[in-house]
Formats: sequence, C-alpha cells, structure tokens
Amino acid sequence: MKIEVFFEPESVFARRVARLDGTFRFAKFLQYLDEATTTTNKDDFGQTKVKIAFSNDISTFQNNHICVIRPSDLVGYKSFVFEKIDTHLEILKQLGVQQVLISNPTRILMSNLEQYPNLIEHTNFPFQKISIKKINSLVQKLDKQIIGQTRAKTAIYRKLVVQHVRTGDKPLVLMFYGNPGIGKTEVAKVMAKSLFGTNKVIREQMSMTAGNASLEYFKATAHSENSFSKELLNRKSNILLLDEFALAPTYIQTAFFQLFDEGKYVDQNFSVDMRNSIIICTSNFTSKNQMKAAISPALFSRFDAVIPFIDFTPEEKIKVADKIVESYVKSGKIKSQYIKLIDIDKVKDHVHRMVLHFSNFRAIRNLVEDVIADELIESSGWKK
Repeated sequence: MKIEVFFEPESVFARRVARLDGTFRFAKFLQYLDEATTTTNKDDFGQTKVKIAFSNDISTFQNNHICVIRPSDLVGYKSFVFEKIDTHLEILKQLGVQQVLISNPTRILMSNLEQYPNLIEHTNFPFQKISIKKINSLVQKLDKQIIGQTRAKTAIYRKLVVQHVRTGDKPLVLMFYGNPGIGKTEVAKVMAKSLFGTNKVIREQMSMTAGNASLEYFKATAHSENSFSKELLNRKSNILLLDEFALAPTYIQTAFFQLFDEGKYVDQNFSVDMRNSIIICTSNFTSKNQMKAAISPALFSRFDAVIPFIDFTPEEKIKVADKIVESYVKSGKIKSQYIKLIDIDKVKDHVHRMVLHFSNFRAIRNLVEDVIADELIESSGWKK
C-alpha cells in the first residue's frame, strides 16, 4: 500500500483530492471501526495480525482504493489514533486499499509513519523569496498609498533587499513602533497585497494573550483544537502581523524564538515551515527603551530592524484628511443619493481648519465623518 504525505495548505490538498476518483475519508472508516469487533495477535515471526468483523456494509472501502486523511477527520479522537496508526493501516490494507493520502500530519503521526519504507513526502511550499521586481513595485505602492513615514519606508525597502540577497531562508523580522493610527498596520496590509496578492494576513492581537487558553493556542493544545500552528499551516500569504507584541506575556513571547531564528514554528502538534516569511511586530510604545523593558534581550536581538513610525506633520494631516474625504465619495462608503448633497470643497475646507488638533488616522477619519454628517444635516435635501 502506497502512503503519501503532503505538507501544504488544506485548500491546496482539497483541490488535489477533488481531482481523484475512488476516494473515501478516514473519518468514515473510523466511524465504521468504532462499531466493529477487532482482535489482534502476533504470528510466529512476531508480526501483529489484525482480525476485524465489521457490523456495517463496508463496500465503500472495498470499492474505493484511496483513503484520505485530513486533520479535520480526527476531531474528537484522542492522540492514540496516531499512536496506533500502524493497526489502522493494516486494516485498510486488508480491505484492499491501495493508497493513503495524508494532509499535514501531526508530529506524533509523522514519527509513526516514518517506519514505513514506502512513505513518500511532498513538501509543496508555495512561498519563495520576494523578487526584486516585487520589491520595487512595493516601494512605489507604499509611496502612493502611505502618507508620510519616509524613513520607515526606506528602512523597509533596505531590509527587503537584504532578505533577497542573503543566502538562507531566514524570515525577515521587523518591529514597527510608534503612536497608534499613524500607518503601522496599513503598511503591513499594503505589503501583503503587493507582495502576495492578498489582503488576507494572519493577524494576532498579542496584548490579549494571557492565561491557559492562550498558552494552549500558541504552545500545547489537543490536535483537534484550533491553534496558532494550524493558522500558519493554512495561511494565504507569507506575512505575519503580531500587534502589540511587546505586551504579550514572557511565556508567550518565548514561543517565537525558533520562528524568528530559523523560520520554523513548532508546537506540541505541528512543525510549520515559515521560510522566507516577513514577520511584522507592532508596538504603540514610542521608544526602544520601552520595548527593551518588555521584551527579553535575547528575543529583541532577533529583530532585523526596529523601525520608528513618527507622528503626522501638519501638512501630512491635511493630506490624510483629503484622502479620507475622497475615499468616502469615490469608494461607495456613502449612498449615492447623499453624495450629491455634499459640497466636497466645503467639507475639505472645514476639515482643514480643524484637522491640526487631531493626531492619528482614526481621529481624522472620525472628524471627516462628523463634518460630512453636519453638511448633510444642513442640506435642504436631507430634510425631504
């Protein structure tokens, strides 16, 4: 019987299986097995022999020759399923199954599968090093979409070039710090869209990590439970955003040593390949000294760059305000019947006179919304 293991996102594995005929899910086999009578004994050579009597119709397994094992198939089953995988494979073989396809096996399951000489491993890693073309394109998009932060954008450009030219597959680990609402998260989103073609970024709010639930999520939980490692296995881009990383407890921060160093995230159940990834940590601290007090020296030294984001200048605040006003008018954020009631120039003029008293994007956005609302309230068309 041929056994193949695939290390790839579940969505990719699902498309692979969908192209095949004659498959059945391991979950269904386990359901039948739970209701069957099984006996085991050893032959004269010490080999385990399994005799099983099914109480249900097993034609599904006899007429289909490919068994598919997904992590989701094992929800509700304890880890002994992995430890006894040799018994399950022997039963499948007796049923005439010719091939077993396994998606992202746990570390325990993989260690038990390695005894099989006919085991075939496929590591289909979808993320390569960022090309120079994509890096240069990103620089143009950051200049176009992100107002201000010239020093930060230059530092990011420099470090992307460093990652591209250096040998090895170490992740690029960056810390963005500065007051909230001045572009840190927005830069990460632009990077994901430009470099990987998606807005879907794994984002963890690290200031909320505390207690046993977080410890289990990041380090040690049952294979059937949701975990950080599962999120990484099925990521859509190779950018990871860890908001307020410095506020995470020390016992959570320690989970990231190997990831920052080697590009591998390992917990109790899975080992995730994070080669060539871009890991962006953010902090609302305004100085390196504040971060050094919250992050151990050993972990802090693993950042490739600690990049300050500075507050908007008066000119930049006006640009931010104008951009927000235009986005409301042009992007469908306001219903069309109300747009014609708004004097855009009047709104901008009103905002310009007030915006210098506001410090960040969110506050300026709220100001714009309030000014637009006042403009509508004063309009005769609003009252009809």
